[in-house]
Amino acid sequence: MNEKKKRIIQGSIELFAKKGFHTTSVQEIADQAGVAKGSFYNYFESKEELIVSIYDYYYATILERMKEAQQESDSREALMKQLQIYFDFIIENKPLIVMLLRDQVPLGRDAESFIIQTRQQNFNWAKNNILSIYGDSIKPYENDVAVLLEGMINSYTNWLVVDERTIDRAALPRFIVGRLDDMCQGLIKEQSSQPIQRLPQVFEERALSLTKIRQKIHSVVKDDSNKALEALDVIEQELQKDTPQHIIIESMLEHLRKFSAISEEVLSLEKTLESEIR
Repeated sequence: MNEKKKRIIQGSIELFAKKGFHTTSVQEIADQAGVAKGSFYNYFESKEELIVSIYDYYYATILERMKEAQQESDSREALMKQLQIYFDFIIENKPLIVMLLRDQVPLGRDAESFIIQTRQQNFNWAKNNILSIYGDSIKPYENDVAVLLEGMINSYTNWLVVDERTIDRAALPRFIVGRLDDMCQGLIKEQSSQPIQRLPQVFEERALSLTKIRQKIHSVVKDDSNKALEALDVIEQELQKDTPQHIIIESMLEHLRKFSAISEEVLSLEKTLESEIR
């Protein structure tokens, strides 16, 4: 991420947590970040757009912290460590989270796409951990179990935000994984029918690949990130057409290949689209 943009995001986080969203001005954010007011509008059209970037920044930060935990040889222990990191992060940033809820901060014109993107990422994270722990035996139920795991995490997150003193946070990750064991073992034993018959289109592999690239552009691409985002937007718009122009998609993929920081994700997208753009 561009260093100046990062300073604006970090400065706004401090101010929003202290003063609230609506009472913090763009000038105060610029002063906190040590940049000119005009620089703010080079990166963000409004405070609402800034809020979406703050969410992206937080998500990228959590993923970075979880990387080491994901290297655990025991998948169950890996999930427990990731949950501990996540819940610690919630408490660490509780003042800002409370402010966002209290002030009913709007997400602007990109609210719908942002909500979908967040759901994609959380669902994919849950499902990957479930498959890593339980393997092929849970595959018929992977989507339903991912929903159930997300439900537990979200409910305890809300409880922590209300009053973290009422929960033994050290015991929470192991308790959640224990209940996940109960659910998965019960489903495998009973061989019951699964409620979710197929995934919504936004949860399919192509949509997830596009989201991963967008997230990484926001977090790690330092130069010409706007050009990378524009190329990704063109691909997404083209894929939504009844008859996508393959030459346009290939041209935009070629442009994205120039950004080494997202090369792995772009390659994954190319493989996903291989049958469509040939």
